[in-house]
Amino acid sequence: MKLTRRLLTKIIAVGLAATPSVSMFSGTEAWADTITLKISHAWPNRTEFLDKMRVAFNAAHEDVQIEYVAAGDNWQPLFQSTLRDSLVGQLPDVTHQLINYTHLYLEKGIAQPVDTIPGGQEFIASSGMSQALVEAAAANDHVYAVPYGLTVPVVFYNMSLLKKAGWDRPPQTWDEIIAAAAKVSALGGNISGGYFEFEASNNWMYQNVLSGLGGSMKGDNGTIGFDSELGVEAMSIIGNFAKAANTVAMTRDQARQAFNAGTVGILIRPASGIPSILKAAQANNFELEVGAFPVTTGKGKLSAVSHGMFVLTDDPARQKAALQYIEWAYGPEAQALEAEYAGYLPANSKALNESNQFADYLKANPYVRSLTASLSNAGDWYTYPVDNTDQIFDAQIEVVRGVVTGKTEPAAAVAQMSAETEKLLK
Repeated sequence: MKLTRRLLTKIIAVGLAATPSVSMFSGTEAWADTITLKISHAWPNRTEFLDKMRVAFNAAHEDVQIEYVAAGDNWQPLFQSTLRDSLVGQLPDVTHQLINYTHLYLEKGIAQPVDTIPGGQEFIASSGMSQALVEAAAANDHVYAVPYGLTVPVVFYNMSLLKKAGWDRPPQTWDEIIAAAAKVSALGGNISGGYFEFEASNNWMYQNVLSGLGGSMKGDNGTIGFDSELGVEAMSIIGNFAKAANTVAMTRDQARQAFNAGTVGILIRPASGIPSILKAAQANNFELEVGAFPVTTGKGKLSAVSHGMFVLTDDPARQKAALQYIEWAYGPEAQALEAEYAGYLPANSKALNESNQFADYLKANPYVRSLTASLSNAGDWYTYPVDNTDQIFDAQIEVVRGVVTGKTEPAAAVAQMSAETEKLLK
């Protein structure tokens, strides 16, 4: 949604009066009793990251402590869990959730506007938050989420396998990626040419192939945008890659394990996998390269995942405590922890570019440093503004699965996906 003149005026006016370097919460402001915030998330396997976050925050805050609660193993399960919790009055105080669910949370009356919490307007105005992210989290002249991290799709290459197959550099285009996958697949044995994580939430990978070509999931006047030549081309790329790579019947987790073990040549997945894959490459002694997801110059954009922090509690005291957590999590310490342990790109560009806490990390992680340039190609990740948005995307992913397994031709798949989407939107 576009920012209204009213909201922009309000934020700018507050920003002129705010001092960015001063925290909204001084050490002299304290609650009579310690408040423990329950914060839900979709990272049950990132225990080290969450432990680092919890220990760091709790050590620096006497009056507010945090407790992380795993409420799903991905964004869609977390969203559905939050809806169920709202029905029984058991919402957490804060949730780390996709920003593009803002309107759905607002329609359900779940999320609380951050800018109405005392200190909230000042924080938003002085944070340096990008206008694009504020727009994504804004509705009805209020801001409902503060961004925490970003990720874009990337291509991981086991260069040891690619070189063995006669490919001595990271591929640059879809044609090259598909050709390299075929060469690796021809090595035989237990070697797989590659795996494309097409099952990602919200049909994210198909969205990215399409938007990278210059297409869009949404057409004019709210119509379906992928039922087009570009939509078929995007589906063909996914199908051609699966055929060339001789993709076996692996699940996403099995494919990740196989790539980490050194038996898969190419893995197309979110950039947030960089820390774990780097460790695996070092442990299993194979050469790793991380390449940019192909984007057509001058036309294409990436559909970035932007997740943020929503305040769900309506208790004023707990809201103030929640804002203290959000301000810290958006700051350089927490953003650096997120980059190092969770692999997400920082949503706070000021922290990334100006904080000393990132200098050594970026020097030691050239993969992450090179990907920051990809953010210039990052656009919106589309979601349907309806209650059954998850059902729509699940149906779309099953259509893509038919292409990956060779059961459905790309043109027929696009027509099927369009028909099923139209039916579910009614």
